[in-house]
Amino acid sequence: MWLIVPAQTTDIDQIYAIEKECFSTPWSKESFYEELKHSYSSLWVAKDKQTQTVLGFICFWVLWDEMHILNFAVKKAFQGQGIGSRLLEKVLSYARQRGLKWVGLEVRASNHRAINFYHKFGFKKIGRRPRYYHDTGEDAILMELKLKNKAK
Repeated sequence: MWLIVPAQTTDIDQIYAIEKECFSTPWSKESFYEELKHSYSSLWVAKDKQTQTVLGFICFWVLWDEMHILNFAVKKAFQGQGIGSRLLEKVLSYARQRGLKWVGLEVRASNHRAINFYHKFGFKKIGRRPRYYHDTGEDAILMELKLKNKAK
């Protein structure tokens, strides 16, 4: 089973290995260290409970009443096993608990698997960012999830 916890500096090497495995233009290792320094930024990991191996991660910012998901990946050998769903569920639960109203993200227009994944959680396409990805010039699809406030 997995444990979802805030990342520590000791997790960065494993996070970076997943990043390089999953993305054609990965973030630098320094970028992940930087995310740990900012009060508005969160970097969470899914770890194997027994081995403490990092199996996936999600990085997001909370600004005002909004959340923006910046980076999200699961080790290829563990994709399709529910780790990504658990990470996203945990992040969305955190957003609701904090009373946030909106969650947004960008995804490559060609990444139909990710787009379908986000649709399952209620995200909707709301726009397109032309030539957003510098490595290929590919457009990004902007997606959002409007969170409902719970009645008090």
